[in-house]
Amino acid sequence: MKVPKTDASGAPTSNRVVWITLLVFLIAPHIISTPLMTEILIFGLFALGFNLLLGHTGILSFGHAAYFGLGCYGCGMAIRYFGLSVWGGLAISMVLGALLAVLVGALAIKKRGVYFAMISMAVAQMFYFMALSPFKKWTGGEDGLKFIPKLSLSFPFSVDLQSPFPLYYFVYVVVGASILCIWRILNSPFGRLLQAIRENEPRTIASGYNVTMAKFISLLFSGLFSALAGGLFCVYLGYGPLSALFWLTSGTILLMTILGGMHTFIGPVVGVAVFLYAQNKLSWVLKEWELVVGILFMTLILIFPEGIVGTLKSKYMARKAAVQEFEERDSGKG
Repeated sequence: MKVPKTDASGAPTSNRVVWITLLVFLIAPHIISTPLMTEILIFGLFALGFNLLLGHTGILSFGHAAYFGLGCYGCGMAIRYFGLSVWGGLAISMVLGALLAVLVGALAIKKRGVYFAMISMAVAQMFYFMALSPFKKWTGGEDGLKFIPKLSLSFPFSVDLQSPFPLYYFVYVVVGASILCIWRILNSPFGRLLQAIRENEPRTIASGYNVTMAKFISLLFSGLFSALAGGLFCVYLGYGPLSALFWLTSGTILLMTILGGMHTFIGPVVGVAVFLYAQNKLSWVLKEWELVVGILFMTLILIFPEGIVGTLKSKYMARKAAVQEFEERDSGKG
């Protein structure tokens, strides 16, 4: 019997969700602010990378700003100091993210629960303070990494990345390819192994699987995609802000992921879209917009305890099961 493809919640899924999402993002900048949609794409990739670890493997990290920030600074420094292209800068971001994941994995992958979370946060804060002071000459300290040359693409064709629309569709192509890669990872035997680890790690170990290696690879992918998002953030802004490494960035991406639904594939992207859209609109009209966003977040969590997508999906599946049961009873009576 063919094993159905599943998402992290165990429910059958297909690539239809992915293609619909990509179609929405294809036309969205013609309806909503292009810079806002660019940010949603970038942080959506960050959330998907983060959720590889949290929602799909069951490992909580409080230090994912380290991957995002390192990718951001790595891309900017590669372009500014070494004269690499945008593609080269993004490649450096991914390499640095993978190397950091190897470091964190060597230190903490065998730790569980809060221990891994605290070690990851300590590593992130270490990089933050390194960028703030000891390496200020190269990172710019509090001012961030500035004076990055004008960004453009020369391969496969010439594109000026200073213009909003070309920049958006460049980010769209990179993020779209990344989304397809993440979807493929999660709908592979390895992805189902991650689900088993999240649901019952002792039983997975007893079944003979190398759980430590699987968690390590999950961390590697998570760091790689999160750092790529950081590199795209640098390309989008044209500089590397110190805030990319700050612990608040780790907390924000955690909130976005929970808001959308961490046990679904596309939920984190929805969480990012809702959070950034609310932040963007409220900050224009309210001085205390952070308070309103916080209240809105708590309200949505009360209404959608499994996240927006997670709760809607659970209700849909429950209703579908009830209809199916009713039809079976009705046919039995007939």
